[in-house]
Order: sequence, then C-alpha cells, then structure tokens
Amino acid sequence: MITKENEYRAALYCRLSSDDAYLGESGSIQTQKALLTQYCKENGIAIYDIYADDGFSGTNFERPDFKRMLKDLESHKANLVIVKDLSRFGREYAQMGMYIENDFEDWNIRFIAIGENIDTLKGTDGILMPITNVINSHYAKECSRKTKLAFQALAKEGKYIGSHAPYGYIKDPNDRHHLIIDPEAAEVVKEIFRMFCDGIGYVRMAKILREREILNPQAYFNRNNPDYFKSEYWRQDFDWHATSIRSILNNPVYLGQITFGRTRTVGRTKKKKVATDENDWIVVENTHEPIIDKRSWDLAHSIMKKRRRENKRGEVQMFAGLVKCADCGSALNASYNSKREQFTGFSCWVYKNYGKQRCTSHAIGYQTLYNIVLEDIRRQASEAYENRDVYARLLQYKMDEKTEQEIKAAKSKLKKTEKRLGQLDKIIGKLYEDRVLEKITEERYLDMNGKYENEYAELKAEKEKLLAEINAVTSAEQNAKLFTKLIEEYTDITELNARILNELIDKIVIHEKEIINGTPHQMVEIYYKFVGLV
Repeated sequence: MITKENEYRAALYCRLSSDDAYLGESGSIQTQKALLTQYCKENGIAIYDIYADDGFSGTNFERPDFKRMLKDLESHKANLVIVKDLSRFGREYAQMGMYIENDFEDWNIRFIAIGENIDTLKGTDGILMPITNVINSHYAKECSRKTKLAFQALAKEGKYIGSHAPYGYIKDPNDRHHLIIDPEAAEVVKEIFRMFCDGIGYVRMAKILREREILNPQAYFNRNNPDYFKSEYWRQDFDWHATSIRSILNNPVYLGQITFGRTRTVGRTKKKKVATDENDWIVVENTHEPIIDKRSWDLAHSIMKKRRRENKRGEVQMFAGLVKCADCGSALNASYNSKREQFTGFSCWVYKNYGKQRCTSHAIGYQTLYNIVLEDIRRQASEAYENRDVYARLLQYKMDEKTEQEIKAAKSKLKKTEKRLGQLDKIIGKLYEDRVLEKITEERYLDMNGKYENEYAELKAEKEKLLAEINAVTSAEQNAKLFTKLIEEYTDITELNARILNELIDKIVIHEKEIINGTPHQMVEIYYKFVGLV
C-alpha cells in the first residue's frame, strides 16, 4: 500500500439521486466537487479525474461514471478514491463492502470517506464502516418505501407523477401533476393507432415513420427539452422501433386515465422491471383529455391478442387470427405467393402439420373468402339501414333463444360445481378430524388432503369463471341495438381491410368441402361481434 500523499492519483466520486434533492446546495454535485477538490489541495493529493452521477440511486451500482471509474481503477490509472461520505458511494452495504474491502484491496486502491473520517489506509476492520453501511442501506430502503406510499397516494387522487410527460402530452405549466395534449405528438399517436387498426405491422409502421422523418419519442423530447439530459446519448432522431410503437399502443394514458403500478422493480443489485397483475394497478379515469377513444383502443387490443405475422414486405394479412377450422378449431394458415406478392388461400394448421390423421385441409381461396365476407357485410349493413327496427328485432329474437340456452347451461354447471365444493369442505374437515384423532397417519393425511385441496382450488376457479360468464351476458335487446348501429356504418363499403374485419367479426369458421348432387359445396360461417352467427 502506498503511504505518501504525493504518490496518489485520486479519483473523486460524486453522486446525487432524485431522493436526495432535499439536501439542497450542501448535497449538490457542484458542492461535492468543491469539497473534494479542496481536500486534495490541502493534503497535496494529485487529482486524476472527477466522476459524477447525477440522478442515480445509491442502491443501483449500474451508474455510467461509477463504472467508468472502476475501469480506470482496475487499469491502475488512479489509486485513490475519495467521496464526501459513504452514502455518496452507495447505499447497499453488501455491494459496497465487496468493492471497498475486496476489489479495492486487490487493486491496491486506498478509499477515503471524508464525512465519517474513514480511511482504508488505517484499516477496514473497525466497527464504524460496517455500521455506517448498514444504516445507509436501511435509509435507502426506508426512503424507497415512503416514496412508494407517497406515489400511491398521489396516483389514487388522479395525479400524474412521472418525471416527464408521456409522448403526446406535456405537463400543465400550472399543475405538474396534470397532463395537457401536445398537438404535434398527439397526431403521431393517433396515426400509430390508425395504422395498426388498418392492419399495418410493427416493422412496416416503423419504416413508414422513419421515411416520413417523424422524430421518435426520445428525440422529440430532447428537441423540446435540450437541457433535461446531461448525457448527449440517444438514438438517431428518426430511428423508430417495434418496441417503442408497442409501448405507445399499450399505454392507457392515451385513454385519459392515470394508471399506476403496471410494473415493479425486482433485484437488489441488478434491478429490473417486471409486469404486475392488472388487479393490482391503481386506475383513475378522466384525469386528463384523451388522445384515443375507447373504440379505437379496444379494436387495437383486440387485434393484438391475435397471432399476426408480417410477410417480407412488412404486411399482415387482414384475416389474421379470425379464420378458424370448423372441425379441430385451430387457425387456418394463410399461404403467400412471393413472386406475385399476394395471399392465395387458407388451409388448416393442424392438417398442414400433422396430416389427415388429425384433420382435413378445409382449404379455401383467399379471394373467395374475401368476396364472401364483403358481400355478407354489405348485405347485413343494407338490411340494417333500410329496416333498422325489423332487423334489430330479428336479431333480438334469435339472440334471446341463444342467450337463454347459454345461461341455462352455465347455471346448471355452476350448481354442480357448488355442490361438489360443499362436499369437499366436509371431506377436508373430516379428514383433519381423523388426523387429530390419529385414525390416519400424517403421511396419509398429507397425501389425501393435497389431492382434495387441488380439486377444491380448481373448482373454485371454475366457479369464478362461470359466474363471470353469466354476469357478462348482457340483454339481447342491447346487443342487437349495438350491432345494428355498428353495421350501419358499413353500408357503402367497396373493399375490406383489417379495421373493418376486426371491428365487426369475432371469427370466421370454414367447413370442409362436400359434394352434394355432384356439385361441390363449402359452408362458411361468419360470427359477428355482439350477435354471433347471423
């Protein structure tokens, strides 16, 4: 270990996180630099470089300048680290101990924390450093807990708590917890939803946005807030990617609502965000002006749930996720002619992969299906427009019968499920009694109890599902009116697109071809939203 001060090359490290903002000027980066520089001057220590991480938590060691400092230390460019106090170095005692007492010792690095009068030249086996590290770690966790509770309280009041507004909005100058629309960016958000609902895939959409030279969200923010980020790193201005597009399509802020707790942070040193259960979200509606209406949002997310593959041109065939096999229920694959650059037909996925032992082809031409669906939509729309009341009553009559049958079947199954749950309650109770009275062994009890508990859990889930199905069935009259109003909008359509298909249709069922009286026939069933098969 070097002992003479004039033989040291010091790395001065400063850090400030958003949680430390209350420290004011005394804790600022500038003040830390001045204090450390003065210390070196008074002690005749040469400064190799100053490293500063502004806006980084002490529990996270993935800080850019901290990592740069470690690299320089390992390369022996500097041999002394000086910080204002231990909390500036970090707030995670285990990780801090690894660096100070292991890595720094291996690299022959001296460490000084001025505030606590800690100097590893005097040894690290004293009680002060471990206690200080533990206190700092506990402080960081307590701050994190209190900050989370404060954010939850603000979110429940419908207040926006992000560090900056999401793309499409700006913060209200008169209330930083309120969002107002940014017209320029909002139009891009609307266009992204429009393109997606029209069947344009992520890759092709990213290409379109790049070709139009539309600034991506990060570049747009940097243009309007040039002093926000100290680092000059960001992606190319027009470099759109599928992830940023998907993020916009999935952000409920565009519905005019505040949603808090969609993700949570896990891990101690290498932290990462993971999705949380939707039931745990805090959702407050009508907190600001929406950019996207509920109809467009529902349509976009209905399309998202379907399996969609883009071809080499970045196109998604418009029937994606809608065409089903009548016999095995699987999706029908679309075939594509790359030379003619067009989709040619559909066939059963199971048949294509497993052969006739599992299913048959159920093949139908792409243009044939297109014509059938277009004609049926035009016919339904025309009848709804010309005879609205009669059309709605016919739908209602048909649905009354169908809905009644569905509810009857669900209630019958629910009754059986509840009866078995009652039986299991008694069986599990009796089983426990037998174990207490030593009529059965512990091993036998655990084996039998586990099986009954599993069955109970499965039936409980089934009961919840059946109740949800029963509650979800709205009146036939309401559904008939909804569909009549919806279909009327498509009276004059001359061609189909993904938006029309996904807004009107739940599924299209293709039957196998039959020969009737020497003539080939094929049944195609179109199940519409709200009303099913008409």
